[in-house]
Amino acid sequence: MSEHTYRFKAKITLYPSELGGRLKPVYTGYRPSFVFNSKKHYSGEIRLIDKEILMPGESSKVNIRLLPARTIRILKPNDAFTISEGNKTIGTGVIEKVELQKA
Repeated sequence: MSEHTYRFKAKITLYPSELGGRLKPVYTGYRPSFVFNSKKHYSGEIRLIDKEILMPGESSKVNIRLLPARTIRILKPNDAFTISEGNKTIGTGVIEKVELQKA
């Protein structure tokens, strides 16, 4: 089984702090976990597009790079995902465009 690396554009929304989201903002380089319709968490990095800071409760377009993983399924546009820190879900997102995929 080979490892897959993904880079994709997505629109994400962080939950507001009062609804269980982060207390602090997110910057480019933030490395949460991503969950794609499964119980498995995948590590990755967010790069903000046209913004320097993303506050809890806000939405933004981002580039996401997932770390290589053997168990990830094929990702495609319109796939939804959640963003988490440990066992805490802090936001959601939808893939707009898959830009790079290597095995």
